[in-house]
Amino acid sequence: MKIDIYGGMTNELKDCDLFSDLQSGRSVCFLGDSITNGTETDGIAWCHPLVPYITGPKSNFSRGGWKVKDLLDHVEEIPPAEIYVIAIGINDVLFPGSVQSAYTPSEFTTRCGQLADLLLAKAPGAKIYFIAPWTFVDLGDDYLKRGDQFRNYLGKWCEETGYSFINPDPVIVSVLEKEGSERFMLNEFHPGVPDGVALFSYAVLKADHDQK
Repeated sequence: MKIDIYGGMTNELKDCDLFSDLQSGRSVCFLGDSITNGTETDGIAWCHPLVPYITGPKSNFSRGGWKVKDLLDHVEEIPPAEIYVIAIGINDVLFPGSVQSAYTPSEFTTRCGQLADLLLAKAPGAKIYFIAPWTFVDLGDDYLKRGDQFRNYLGKWCEETGYSFINPDPVIVSVLEKEGSERFMLNEFHPGVPDGVALFSYAVLKADHDQK
């Protein structure tokens, strides 16, 4: 499969709501954990390939290890924006024993709703995209099941409340199953550079297109 983000944006990938919003000239803020912040090893965020296509002001508010509760705790520091792209949850899924973690899919989704309310109070009229908790590799079935539960619960809630929801997991998993994870993954959780972050960005736009 050809991933054509670094070399150019295909028409299929352009034909989605997120890409249109990135090209709208409105301000964009990415929120998340180390996958959005960029790992200490490479410092490249999953959304790095999308940055050249953003025509308005852009910001990134994310930290390694963060869970949705951390975004809630630091919400006053989040810059106002007209579009928020929130990719959070993998650490909630993987570390249920952490004091900051949402233990259940319901608790996680409730916290996402609280975050959305606070962002809209900060930036009335902002558009909010929730990216489903990222996939991971080489972990047990219990973690895989837990990840699917979190993604499904968040997706249903977004459908009910009108928030934009993008689940790139099936696209990522399909590519990893066909081509192996070594080319794309730095470790069990983080995409590598350049192919991994290209895949994650591709998967987000492809999933958004396919959901139309």
